[in-house]
Amino acid sequence: MYLVVLINADKTSVLDIVNEIEKIPEVLEVFPTFGRFDIVAFFNVNNLSEVKSLLNRISSLKGVIKMEELIEI
Repeated sequence: MYLVVLINADKTSVLDIVNEIEKIPEVLEVFPTFGRFDIVAFFNVNNLSEVKSLLNRISSLKGVIKMEELIEI
C-alpha cells in the first residue's frame, strides 16, 4: 500500500529533512515544495505497523513541525 506524508518544516531544515527521508528504504520519492506543505514524501508500506514506525521516525527528525498522512485503502 502507498503512504503519502505531507510535512511542514522549519524553513532552514527542509533540505536536511529531505536528505534524511531519502535514506529510508521504503521511500519511493521525496521532494521539497512551495505551498501549504514544505515536503511531500511517498512510501511503499506493507502494513499499518510499518506506517506507524515510519511516521514516528519522520516526526522525530529535527525541524519537522507538523505532518499529515494519506494512506491508500
